[in-house]
Amino acid sequence: MAGARGWLLAIISASILCAVADSLMPAGPVKRVGRLVCGLVLLCAVLSPAADLDLAGGRDWLEDYFAGLEAGRMALGERVDQEMKVIIEQEYAAYIVDKAAEMGLTCAARVSCRAEEAGLYVPDGTEVAGAGSDEGQSRLTRLIEEDLGVPLERQVYYSEEELP
Repeated sequence: MAGARGWLLAIISASILCAVADSLMPAGPVKRVGRLVCGLVLLCAVLSPAADLDLAGGRDWLEDYFAGLEAGRMALGERVDQEMKVIIEQEYAAYIVDKAAEMGLTCAARVSCRAEEAGLYVPDGTEVAGAGSDEGQSRLTRLIEEDLGVPLERQVYYSEEELP
């Protein structure tokens, strides 16, 4: 606040000095040169805080700001990825339940996904409860293996009451 007060005082002082000098100057080329000098004095008064700028401190602040932005962007990206993973897992589970219903089976499913190099989430394992008879379970096992690419060893089946 003191710096702004001093800056305004310098501008006001320079303005008053220039006004007095302009009124005392004789007309003609001397007055034109005097006005040029007064304009330069006012310009110096207005730009005087620029001489006190800490450019290195500003650069450090800007670098910290951009680093914070990057960290925030990374955290947001990770959060979005986790939320997308949950949604994709739920969609795969709904797919299994729908396909089982088409086969005449009633079940509940849970799917776990893993991220591939391209950033896509693919099914990695399934848990199915209440798949019915052995024949219904084997048909569902083949469907999951063929459609979703989940091998038999990563498919777990529970009775209706056992699903954790």
